Amino acid sequence: MRNAAKYLSLMGVVLVALALLDMGILAYLIFATRGDQTSVSPEKISKGIVQKDGSYEMSDEVRRELRERNAFLFLIGDTGEVLWSFNRPEDIPESFSLADVAAFSRWYLKDYPVYTWRRDEGILVIGFPKNMVWKYQVEIKSSTLEAYAAAMPYLVGGNLLIVLILPFWLTRRWQKKREKLRTEWIAGVSHDIRTPLSIVMGNAGKGSIIEKQCLKIRSLVGNLNTENKLETGMGKWEEKKIRLAALIREIVCEYLNLEEDKYSFDFELEENLEEAVILADEGLIRRMMDNLISNSLYHNEAGCDILISVSLAGKKRISLKIADNGCGVPVDALRRLNGRISREYLPEHGLGIRVVKQIAKKYGYRIIFRSEEGKGFESEIIFRTTT
Repeated sequence: MRNAAKYLSLMGVVLVALALLDMGILAYLIFATRGDQTSVSPEKISKGIVQKDGSYEMSDEVRRELRERNAFLFLIGDTGEVLWSFNRPEDIPESFSLADVAAFSRWYLKDYPVYTWRRDEGILVIGFPKNMVWKYQVEIKSSTLEAYAAAMPYLVGGNLLIVLILPFWLTRRWQKKREKLRTEWIAGVSHDIRTPLSIVMGNAGKGSIIEKQCLKIRSLVGNLNTENKLETGMGKWEEKKIRLAALIREIVCEYLNLEEDKYSFDFELEENLEEAVILADEGLIRRMMDNLISNSLYHNEAGCDILISVSLAGKKRISLKIADNGCGVPVDALRRLNGRISREYLPEHGLGIRVVKQIAKKYGYRIIFRSEEGKGFESEIIFRTTT
């Protein structure tokens, strides 16, 4: 929920920023092209027109600028007649009423955008071609609007992509930073715990209570590190070919050397599987098997028999079963074990089983737990082989 709220708040900020950006683009287009509409002001044009000997003369500069813009002008006298004009279109009348002048003085005259300027002898009207200027509350060239309309699909598409991707990217970046700090913290704690553990184990008698508890703590620390790396995706795993039978024998031998006589181990290998190979990180596969064997040991302190068997489970599939004849688990606990990985650690079989399920998920292995309370517990992993 916290990440979702952070994502939504970021999305809101991005939406506001994009709206402001779009308005800024439109404003820029309006003002950047505004000078092209009427770069010659009515006042300047009026100053370039003088009355001489009953007629009007226009300066070369004003004439040139009007022609470049295909503009026209005319002068209306006090009685409404056109006294003089330059380049006046044919559909512009030669006389106007007061109401006509009031109607076009700010906006349009027969769809021509016009501007006016008061002179001693009347009103000077400067006009531009139709559809050149959108002239109401603001003035925008039609080409500007057309360009903006043409760019709108790209702006909308870009905005949608940014709204969807940017908050996700920022949230993910924040999560990765947090996960990195968490991983570094756990790694530091693990290092600090391992050092005194090694000293204690080196000075404890073999098979003593101290050694057994140290092994439990070491296993817990290893699981904590592995779980954190799998959960956050921060781990670096080396995939290589592993002979499963050889690895199992090696692990069983380690337990035979460490555990008391109250535990017995048997290993059964189906024919033709001696050379069976899987592709994975050896440390993770070892962690899987260590956790499943340790699960039988830790939950059966009075002792039990453990059978590890490897058999063919189909084309390029191998079944590894680790079964004990111990106390087993209740039905509801077994249901949780076979369910999806929860954010909370499983209450009965804890972090070790959670790590096993995470490793199985990483490699796409199938894992099944079977049990009947008071009659033992069995774990089965279906591996994919490379041969």
